[in-house]
Amino acid sequence: MLIKECRHCEDEFDAQSATKKRVGGYIDECPDCVEELGTETHVRYRGVVSGSGKMAAISIVSFESKEDAESYVRSFNASTGFGGRKSNRCNQIKHKHVGANIQNTNHKGKGE
Repeated sequence: MLIKECRHCEDEFDAQSATKKRVGGYIDECPDCVEELGTETHVRYRGVVSGSGKMAAISIVSFESKEDAESYVRSFNASTGFGGRKSNRCNQIKHKHVGANIQNTNHKGKGE
């Protein structure tokens, strides 16, 4: 346990608790104050995986809010592939691709 005193409410809290890790915020802000004051401003990242064959495509995507991140992942996972493309509402959710590792369908050196 790492006991800290909150800079806002002066209550003591465990800076290593699961709740603190989930809500974020500065090390000297209790989880309740982080949620009430909205002081967590870090970028939310999610990784999504798709692919066919033996290699997957991995994309790292950033979001401005936790709600957008969760909606994107739900939509991405619920969609089906059609002709190598996913049909979903991911493009309607504000996001930015920050990294990708795209699959190579030519595995084991076989030509297409």
